[in-house]
Amino acid sequence: MKRLLALSLALLPALGQEYRALPGADTGRPDLDRSYALVYPAPRPKALLLLVPGLLGGSTNFALLAERLRAMAPGLEVWAWERRANGLEDRRGFLREDPVAYYRALALPDLTPLRAWGLEVHLKDLDLAVEAARARAPVVLAGHSLGAALAGLYALLHGEKLSGLVLLDGAPGVVLLAEEAFYEGADLPFGRLVGYRAFLRGEGSPAVELLGLGPKALALAEAEAFLAAKRPEEDLPFGPYRATREALALLRVDDDYSLLPVFSVSAGRAWAREGFSLLGLLQGRLVRTVRGPRAGPIAWRDTGEATDPRAFLRAFALPETGFSEWYFPYRLLLEVGGYPYVLRGLKPRALPYPVLALGAGRGLYPRAEDFRLGELFPGTEARAQVLPGLTHLDLLTEREGRTAGLLLRYLQDLGLLGPGGPP
Repeated sequence: MKRLLALSLALLPALGQEYRALPGADTGRPDLDRSYALVYPAPRPKALLLLVPGLLGGSTNFALLAERLRAMAPGLEVWAWERRANGLEDRRGFLREDPVAYYRALALPDLTPLRAWGLEVHLKDLDLAVEAARARAPVVLAGHSLGAALAGLYALLHGEKLSGLVLLDGAPGVVLLAEEAFYEGADLPFGRLVGYRAFLRGEGSPAVELLGLGPKALALAEAEAFLAAKRPEEDLPFGPYRATREALALLRVDDDYSLLPVFSVSAGRAWAREGFSLLGLLQGRLVRTVRGPRAGPIAWRDTGEATDPRAFLRAFALPETGFSEWYFPYRLLLEVGGYPYVLRGLKPRALPYPVLALGAGRGLYPRAEDFRLGELFPGTEARAQVLPGLTHLDLLTEREGRTAGLLLRYLQDLGLLGPGGPP
């Protein structure tokens, strides 16, 4: 097993990427006090783009975007950062013949360390990652969703260490709790939000479990996508019908079928008879369900939507890392939502470089003014733009390269990659 893992690690540089451990904040657990990065190296980088994933997001959220950026700009090095909780993930199943069977029987690790991993710890981890990156080249920090909140807060604390800041469909305040809800909790449509005081007393789960997306479900989804990328046409039982592995994996995440729009992509349609989901209608959305095949197994069609389905599955999971953060610390989610009460001395500030914000037309920030850049970074040159038609995740995975082109233009305008021009 160790030889297989070593071989997979050795192959990553040949594929243009490598997975690295980085120093982390000291919490008294040297085995866990580190963060990670999926690195797309450049021989002599002129600039380094450090990407921070969002809620429940892992480093391969950025795989398609990073590959495109590196192809467009050989002088750019890209690091897709990954938070320390990845050190708890048992990824040995991806080296087995049947990863799905392995993760159906996944035993959870000791999750008590997550209770100490809040905003302060992660901002210190991010600071150490920035310092490591600065040894390579000037660093532009870019965050997606909740990762944009982290990136924005980092810039408010340590903006002088950066050479640029990008917010992708998120910003500080993307999840913002009232002070009473933060400390005492609140009843939400999807369940009870455990308050900060109760959490510090040991109540509630240390890991986020959101609408059925808990650690086991996230691990299993990665395993299914991992196999679907290798054997897309293999058919499997699906209720009273059969479906291809590709269709089964994509039904979980496509915007037509997913009950969780914030975690969906636009990747095509199932080839099957369809109906509408009652749960979707209760959310006020027309969510399709698959009733059965037209002929043969339920299959998947690439209809030319924003995200290429097979490219998406190929990027979903590697043996070392994946699309999800299985053990996302509840404390981090709570403290990001209540950051004004955790970082009480934090104030808006001007940054010595322009800020770029990109929203998604069907995402969290569908209007440029939603970013509130003037309030967060007063006196800073800022540009906000919304890419119409994209979901929250399409912004990272879309096939046309619009996001990559705008990022590259921003880096050129900063003077880090040569003169600017049309993206």
